Amino acid sequence: MPISWKGTLQQYVGRLHRKHSDKNQVKVFDYVDSNVDVLQKMFEKRLKGYENFGYSLYGDKEKSQQIQLF
Repeated sequence: MPISWKGTLQQYVGRLHRKHSDKNQVKVFDYVDSNVDVLQKMFEKRLKGYENFGYSLYGDKEKSQQIQLF
């Protein structure tokens, strides 16, 4: 579901950080249809949100939408 509001984004990725004995890494895969302007703009807002939460982009922004926490 396309989202851009930082509160919803924080809630979604925050769930991934719940502790589990077998988990040692969190990866977020974010897919975007960049042919649709509104979806591309929402993705750009999410990128800013990810950065504010301490995530960094894995790879080139134009070639990869894989977000990985370091």
